[in-house]
Amino acid sequence: MSKIASVDVQSSATELALVIAPSALATILQPLCDSLESGILLVGGDGRITTCSLAMAVMFGQAPEALVGLATTAFNALVLGLMDDPPKPLCDRGLFPVGSAVRCEEFELNRPSRTVTRWVARKVLCPHYAIVAVATDITADVDIANAYEKMALTDRLTGIANRRGIEREISQELLRLRRFQTPLSFVLFDIDHFKVINDAHGHGTGDEVLRLVAKAISASVRDTDLVARWGGEEFLVVLPETSYSGALLCAEKIRERVETVSQRVGFDVTISGGVYQPGPGESIGDLLTRADARLYEAKNKGRNRIC
Repeated sequence: MSKIASVDVQSSATELALVIAPSALATILQPLCDSLESGILLVGGDGRITTCSLAMAVMFGQAPEALVGLATTAFNALVLGLMDDPPKPLCDRGLFPVGSAVRCEEFELNRPSRTVTRWVARKVLCPHYAIVAVATDITADVDIANAYEKMALTDRLTGIANRRGIEREISQELLRLRRFQTPLSFVLFDIDHFKVINDAHGHGTGDEVLRLVAKAISASVRDTDLVARWGGEEFLVVLPETSYSGALLCAEKIRERVETVSQRVGFDVTISGGVYQPGPGESIGDLLTRADARLYEAKNKGRNRIC
């Protein structure tokens, strides 16, 4: 049998690449890289970029030809210069692996429109190339995740934080209290006779009262204060760097403002409140128990008052 050609079917892609000049290989790979949604960088053994896809260049505000030939150190500097507050690992190590095989980072670029990028760089054993890097715009995914998290931490009826949403903030404030001994106060409010409101005027009106009370409370506090619907008709206000006397004044201001809701709905709407200032060693459970006791004291004394 005549032998027309001899082909080693076990020849690897690496062996095939050996017979292709780097410039020719780059010409072959460029259209492939440009067709991908994620950005692609190929780095040669000399530490310089040999191929840059269009998507990669656009992500970092450059033309592809401006990045080809650039050293990885220069590319590191370019990317870090686009970021408001670069993560320390990126500043220390750069974007490309040194000693490790794979690097994955997520970072936010300082651009007119915020962009969150997931960066993966991997060392490869391939002729002409030493590193392959992939950058993917995950802004939409992050925005969706943040939206779901916000929904989970927000009371749907009133638009303010729910119990879960404020508990994490309370934990942070208690840590600050223990560390810096700064004053911290809490006020637990309850709408007076809310069941009577629902029974007499319907749950739709009751929901409107909850929304109006939440709005009145939020409008009476500082931007640094925290307001949440604690449950049912109860609301919790967290007042960082506020003394007990300051919290009493704030609570009284809120009580008076809530009274104006009566004019909107055509019947009396009032709240009672319990003020408590925890010590450095108290837990969330401790302070809420004591604030609740103050609240019930206000109710037992006739409601529409602060204790």
